[in-house]
Order: sequence, then structure tokens, then C-alpha cells
Amino acid sequence: MKLVRQSAVLILSFVIVFLWQKTELSAFTVPFLGLLITVYLIVSTRKKGKAFLTLGGGPLGIFILTTLVLLLIFSTEGINSALFFLLYFVGFGIAFVFEPATTFVFAIASFLLFFPDTSRPDAVNNLLKLGSLLLISPLAYFFGKEYRKSDKQDEEIEKLKERSVDSADTISEDIEEVIKDEKQNLKDKDMGKLNEVLEETEDLRQEAKEN
Repeated sequence: MKLVRQSAVLILSFVIVFLWQKTELSAFTVPFLGLLITVYLIVSTRKKGKAFLTLGGGPLGIFILTTLVLLLIFSTEGINSALFFLLYFVGFGIAFVFEPATTFVFAIASFLLFFPDTSRPDAVNNLLKLGSLLLISPLAYFFGKEYRKSDKQDEEIEKLKERSVDSADTISEDIEEVIKDEKQNLKDKDMGKLNEVLEETEDLRQEAKEN
């Protein structure tokens, strides 16, 4: 379901750009680009240092970025634009931020959007551009999957650390309560063992926080 929603965000961006270019709205591309950049910067600032591309991993950032790049390309000679290479970076970025499989949706949508213009002026060169966009999709997908695995492992490690600290706190509280309630009945040997356990739990807590 997540893949469907993210794919819909990408497709919506391509549809908007396609309709924009086919209507009289194309005359307002430059001011619209200015508006998109302004919104992008505002959202980026609100994320307080999050990666410029990911915008916290939300779909809004990818939607704005995709629309912005596509309009920039169309406003600078389309498929022959010197900015066409930006699509490769966006494709990789999408694989890292969205579900990796969405990079195929992006590549196919890009191919369909620019294919009508491949005959102008160098059909072979233009087809190679679009073909390379399709060819890098599996690579972007692979790196996206590996990144998600690494990210998931980091989350699991963080959760394990939190559980370790919570367990150490619980053990310490229980032992302190036993010492407080049963201090008069405990032997020196038992008190020593309980204090050793307290020291071990404190070491465990500190190690979990430091790592």
C-alpha cells in the first residue's frame, strides 16, 4: 500500500508537468519555478537540518523536487537540456527516500514523458539518454534496498540499547528496594552480591548510553 501511495505521488507530479506544458500555463513556468523553490526552501528550513533531498522522508519533498526538476528541464530545451542529467540523481534519491521499487515508476514515467521529443534533433542520442535512465533503475533499486537494510539495522540496535537501559533501571530499582526492605535480614555476603549486581547494571547502563 505504501508503494502505491508513493507511486501515486510521482505519477501526479508527471501528470501536472505534462498538462502544464500542453496548456497556456507553460507561459508562467518561470514564476511557478520560483514559487516551487520558495516552498521547497521553507519546508527544508522547517525540517531543521534534515537532508535537503529527503525533507524528512516525506512525500511532499519528493513531489516538489520532481516537479521542479522536470519543469526546469522542459524550460531549457526539454530532452536536449543540459539539466537532463538531474533526472539520474532524482532517480537515485527516490530509491533512498521512497520504497526502492518506486525508482522504476519514476524511470518509466520519465521515458513516457520525454519519448515524443526523442526525434528532435538527434533521435539516437535522445533514445540513449532515456535508455540509460531505464538502465540505472536496477542499480538505484539495489542501493536503495541496501540503504534500507542498513537503516533498519541501526533502528534495531537503537531499540536494543533502549531495552538494555530499561532493563538495567528495572533491575537496579528492584535490588535497591530489596536492600531497603530486607537490609536487617540480609547477611554481609548477600549484601555484597547485591551490590555487585548493582555495579554491573550501572556498567551496562553506561555502556548502552555510550555506544
